[in-house]
Amino acid sequence: MKKVDIWGGVGLLLLSIAVFWKAAEYSHSAIYIYGPNFFPQVLALLLGICAIFLIIRAIQGKALPQQEVIDKQGFISMVLSIGICLAYLFLMQIIGFAFSTMVFLFILMTFLKQKGILKRSFSALFASLLVWAIFRYFLVIPIPTGIFQFTF
Repeated sequence: MKKVDIWGGVGLLLLSIAVFWKAAEYSHSAIYIYGPNFFPQVLALLLGICAIFLIIRAIQGKALPQQEVIDKQGFISMVLSIGICLAYLFLMQIIGFAFSTMVFLFILMTFLKQKGILKRSFSALFASLLVWAIFRYFLVIPIPTGIFQFTF
């Protein structure tokens, strides 16, 4: 597992450098101190930091031992999760970002067996509105509104 963690960390570090470099090519906004490159570069920086920690932990011998392989049920769950994500992307164009994100999060939490319908509902509502507000007011990035253009 040590080799896998080191090479995985190196691969993620190279990916983060490539994303950071590519995002730097986006033009900066004249109005705000951040532009369309801000969010991808922050994510690339965080990915790079995590990759460095993964490499350091592997070198120190703190890599987790390989305990199990992907079983049939795990593989089916993964494929269904990817299907839910693809449906979310399609639904976003129809009903917009905020509503589709609420539906997506609720369905995914239900699929992952999160307990309590009230907890799932509130979490989905809060998270989707928070992300919507960040994109709308902080990052000033237009997001799909779908058929509910009059609301958002």
